[in-house]
Amino acid sequence: MPSIKRPSFLPSLETLEQQALERSAEPARPGSQFDHPTAKYLFIVALVVTVLAHVIGGILFAVMGT
Repeated sequence: MPSIKRPSFLPSLETLEQQALERSAEPARPGSQFDHPTAKYLFIVALVVTVLAHVIGGILFAVMGT
């Protein structure tokens, strides 16, 4: 069975491993619960959407009188 070749535009697995090791060697900022900035931004977006949905839902229920 022929092996699947990795596309040349992707970084090598060694490069990815080195980047992961460098990133994990850096301690998180004191008081920070997020190691990755993208996780922090996704959490904030999910929190904002949840709060907005509850506020809008509360207003709709109050206006409808249910």
